[in-house]
Amino acid sequence: MNRMDCLKELVNWIDVNDPVVTSLSSNTAIWASLREQGANFYAWNMGLTVGFSVGLSFAFPKRKVVGLDSDGSFMVDTSALITMAEANPANLMILVFDNQSYARMGPTATSRATDLEKMAQGAGIKKTATIRTLDEFTRVVKPAVGETGPHFFVVKVEAETVRLKRDPRRTSGRPMKEFFVDAVMKHPDHSGNRGGVPS
Repeated sequence: MNRMDCLKELVNWIDVNDPVVTSLSSNTAIWASLREQGANFYAWNMGLTVGFSVGLSFAFPKRKVVGLDSDGSFMVDTSALITMAEANPANLMILVFDNQSYARMGPTATSRATDLEKMAQGAGIKKTATIRTLDEFTRVVKPAVGETGPHFFVVKVEAETVRLKRDPRRTSGRPMKEFFVDAVMKHPDHSGNRGGVPS
């Protein structure tokens, strides 16, 4: 299954005002190419996507918060699963795109015995799945967008042979953070907004 195909579907299922967090992986370049608007926090360093997504889910309780993580990144801090389970945010959905490889360092542990879904279940997350086909992605993820969570989905994808280039002005460093803060300040749920206009 191809990661781009999955994200092309996902972008149509969530609202532009639903915050999205991506790991420092192909998720960033692909998601940036698909959704230019909205509160997108791109390219979190390894291990930080789930924890930051949990925090955003409390900041935006009326919105579905989506974390787009990757296997190598996620495994740097699997203890975030415990935080996710304990916090139990009803509006959170984590998708770990598992291509069983690091960008430059060879195979990850998921290419051998590691089962990320079982780890999530062991932490106490009840709504989990491991997804292997695009049809299954649609059948599992699309309804979850409108359901009470939290959800933790492992999405098995092919390793990309060609990677999209990302625009660092939009997807990294201070410019990305400023764009994100600006999107949050303009967000209709932001406490400083009156009718969608910052006060």
